[in-house]
Amino acid sequence: MPQNSWPAISRIVVLAVALAPATGAATLVRKPYVQNVRNDSAAILWTTLETGEGAVECFSGANSSVSAISRIREFQPAETGIGFVYYQHHADLSGLSSGAEYRCHVRMDGRELILPEDAKLIFRTAGPGPYTFLVFGDSGTGSQEQQQVSRRMAEQGAALFLHTGDIVYPAGGFADQQAFYFDAYWRLMLRAPFFPCPGNHDYDTRNAEPYLAGHSVPTADAPPTDRGRYYSFDWGNVHFISLDSNHSLTSAASGTGEMLKWLERDLSKTRAFWRVVYFHHPAFAGGPKESDPLARLVRDYIAPILDRYDVPLVFNGHEHSYQRSHPIHGAQPVESGPGVVYITTGGGGAPLYPVLSRSTVAFGQSAHHFVRAEVDGSRMTLRAIRADGREIDRFTLSPFPRIPDNAVVNAASFTSDLAPGGLVAIFGRYLASEELAAASTSLPTTLGGVSAELNGRPLPLLYVSGSQINAQIPFDIQGPATLRVATQNGTAYASVVVGEVAPAIFTAPIDGGLSPVVFHANGSRVSAKSPAFAGEQVIIHLTGLGQVDGSILAGEATPIDPPLSVRVPVEVQIGRTVLTPLSARLLPGSVGLYGVVVQIPSDVPGGTHELRIRMREVGSNSATLTVR
Repeated sequence: MPQNSWPAISRIVVLAVALAPATGAATLVRKPYVQNVRNDSAAILWTTLETGEGAVECFSGANSSVSAISRIREFQPAETGIGFVYYQHHADLSGLSSGAEYRCHVRMDGRELILPEDAKLIFRTAGPGPYTFLVFGDSGTGSQEQQQVSRRMAEQGAALFLHTGDIVYPAGGFADQQAFYFDAYWRLMLRAPFFPCPGNHDYDTRNAEPYLAGHSVPTADAPPTDRGRYYSFDWGNVHFISLDSNHSLTSAASGTGEMLKWLERDLSKTRAFWRVVYFHHPAFAGGPKESDPLARLVRDYIAPILDRYDVPLVFNGHEHSYQRSHPIHGAQPVESGPGVVYITTGGGGAPLYPVLSRSTVAFGQSAHHFVRAEVDGSRMTLRAIRADGREIDRFTLSPFPRIPDNAVVNAASFTSDLAPGGLVAIFGRYLASEELAAASTSLPTTLGGVSAELNGRPLPLLYVSGSQINAQIPFDIQGPATLRVATQNGTAYASVVVGEVAPAIFTAPIDGGLSPVVFHANGSRVSAKSPAFAGEQVIIHLTGLGQVDGSILAGEATPIDPPLSVRVPVEVQIGRTVLTPLSARLLPGSVGLYGVVVQIPSDVPGGTHELRIRMREVGSNSATLTVR
């Protein structure tokens, strides 16, 4: 539909508004909808014909409530192509409880907006545990099939919706958006947030301005000029990434945009078990759009990044069909090892395209549909459901754990140097299905469904996540050893060498910088702002100092008495000065943590000095100690 058809659509919208029942303080153009729901926050948006003070109040339980005043954006006909002025209200709620249900009231100038009797603004915040999300795309035409898919999705009890782009046709305009998106899904949007990505049709009006104006999505870490075009968020143990395979991809591929660099940074930071990426143009689907230049850019620029970070699942649209790829790595189907499953879900309501047979496609059907994803810990079951309710495809992802080479390291220095009794960090993929820390200093050997063994000996666990395990090495293991990590989905192995000692100084942020974990005698941290004094005794926190005199088992908190001193002599180097410490032992009340007490010489000059520990020619990592 060309842009010059907007006035006709505008008259339809005006007529619908004119016939709408009175809503008290203001006339609703767009009913309230929930956006950008997180663990502790959410946004509520709505539009009216009149301006005024908007407010939202939400209740969870009998005595818990939060409220927010809306900010207002005015939309003029010259901007929207709609024949009247309207006002968009945007209220940001904060301080919400994780995994809680909220029932909300929206008011204008103190009077509650009237919704249909069976329509309530109720949503649940993100939180731990199993949940369902739905994915669909290429929807906004106003067709009977779009309505059928919408009604079928309303039966699913979804926590959130992902939209793979082309939310409206033909040109992503404001009027089309109202008629074929907000009016089409308002009942769904009352209960769960939509997290979209832009399609090519959404870009056809003023560089996707209507798309950006109607949504509130996460904006953290994205460049200001790109905010709303791509973003990421967490829900339970899934890290979702929405990309823009239109303008943001073309500019990034040409070297002028930031999206690909942002994507690398985002994937490198997440500790979630699942990473789900979605964007409009598919890389490996078979259909009439497979030669689209943007699909080629996806194959050349986005797919290699997804391979590098072992992303398991990608959703796309653009091809108006359902397709599931074989696991793909290096642009080729793979039978084992890392591989990305690409799901094309472009059957939300637009006219269908044929599915063409390709080596990358495992299954496809030209059907109006949506995808239901059920997240349950380390398993995700996906079902493609047609508009008539018939299931056309089902598969389950349960990825095996993976530990790359050289990924078992000293927890303080992050080198491969390990020692008996020391703390170790195990990095990998698909380890624990959730992020957990041990609840006490009596460490468990199973945490979050994960266990680890070294030469058949269970390792006490301090922390687990999808990408990391922190554990303690038993005091009596030394030499070559085999690490075995068992998860709910399988087992991974790694070879390590445990030396006699592997001293490593812990570092941690303080005062805007990274400093060694060194304490004054009064228990406060030594830092650039609170330096050590010449002549003062300080205590350095380390791991990897090896065996101790006395008896203690790995995973046990160190007793106060008797002192458990290390067996191998310790030297402390501060600048060019080499010192014998006053003591070197396991720290009472801790697990795998050693303390070295040293007196700063009275003649050490003020300033910053290199700090190192040596034990029988084995040196620690280098840190910087500030002395005054």
